[in-house]
Amino acid sequence: MNIPSFHQNDLFNELTKSYDEFRVVFAHTKDKERVNQGWNSEQAQHYESNTIGRDLNFWQVVSYVFKNRRATHIVNGIWAEKSLFFVIILLNIFKANFLIYSEAPISTKDRSFSKKIILRFIVIPLAKLLIIRAKGILAVSVFAMEYFESLGVKAEKIYRFGYFRTVVINDENSPENLPHKLKYREFEQIKHRNPTKSRDLSLIFVGQLIERKGIMTLIKALKIISEKNNSFHLTIIGTGELESVLKAFINLNQLQNRVTLLGVVSSENIIDYIEKADLLILPSISDGWGMVINEALQSHVPVLVSDQCGAKELVRVDQNGFIFQGNNIESLVENLQRFLNLSPEKKIEMKHYAGEMGKKISVLEVSHYLNRCVEHCLEPQSVKPTAPWLND
Repeated sequence: MNIPSFHQNDLFNELTKSYDEFRVVFAHTKDKERVNQGWNSEQAQHYESNTIGRDLNFWQVVSYVFKNRRATHIVNGIWAEKSLFFVIILLNIFKANFLIYSEAPISTKDRSFSKKIILRFIVIPLAKLLIIRAKGILAVSVFAMEYFESLGVKAEKIYRFGYFRTVVINDENSPENLPHKLKYREFEQIKHRNPTKSRDLSLIFVGQLIERKGIMTLIKALKIISEKNNSFHLTIIGTGELESVLKAFINLNQLQNRVTLLGVVSSENIIDYIEKADLLILPSISDGWGMVINEALQSHVPVLVSDQCGAKELVRVDQNGFIFQGNNIESLVENLQRFLNLSPEKKIEMKHYAGEMGKKISVLEVSHYLNRCVEHCLEPQSVKPTAPWLND
């Protein structure tokens, strides 16, 4: 894997129950940018792990792969991490069994001309040769499935996958640190601003405040809706390069009473906010998956998601959420208005269906599915498993 992540930790802990020997080798100890976003990389690990560069040098990596050449390896990505690209080369040389666990490349990523040339004429052709021997591909969403098919991987070797974690609904009386208490108190007070009218619908966005996450598309859509509908409030959690632009837009358009920016919240406390919301919105222009969709559904919260998010495959339109056309303000306005106009009974029904999908993407269900995928990779004669969230 690339770095320790709460997106993966719960699944790894669960997998230790299925295998006598289970180890994770990380390319890095942590990502500074992710830490600034509130990620906690110090989760309880019930599995053995090493980090390349810290615990394993070049020759130790070679020795490790050689000694474990009879094990089954799962490698995160292909060329995104140089050290893991090297590991895939070693796995080919030593004829070890391995799977690739990967998203599709970010379509909006800006690369220099020279990098594009190297990627197109050197890296991708080499990658095609290296993944021929892969027993299977754990494709993060339909986008990755289509991408690996474009690289020549046969459909029967591709297994739909994603990112998963255990979501525990937090006890309101549990002790939290003071900064979180103060921030959460501000969040709770939002719906009590005007006791003479019914509670505003609580909308929430969680993510980086960057162009790729579509935050400006969302705030512009809310400006249009606010001209006719003032029965909502959006809470934004996260930070990023667009934060100052976002604040200026909010002030210029007098949305201070409709939108609150809470800044960074620790990954451990995110669920406190999501579970109190009526709707979570992920308007990404490009997103390999979108873990907040899992977190919302497992918290019985419906979602409104862009069709450019991999986790859209968890959404059943009009049941547990809505899907709109990415980077399209009119489409976002239309779908958001549909939710705001729902009857109270329909909103309750959507919460129920959100929870039903949440059960299908539990770490326990996914770990069983992953075990079946590995078994099928090694013995393709068996029936190919279907991802539990794709079974209706």
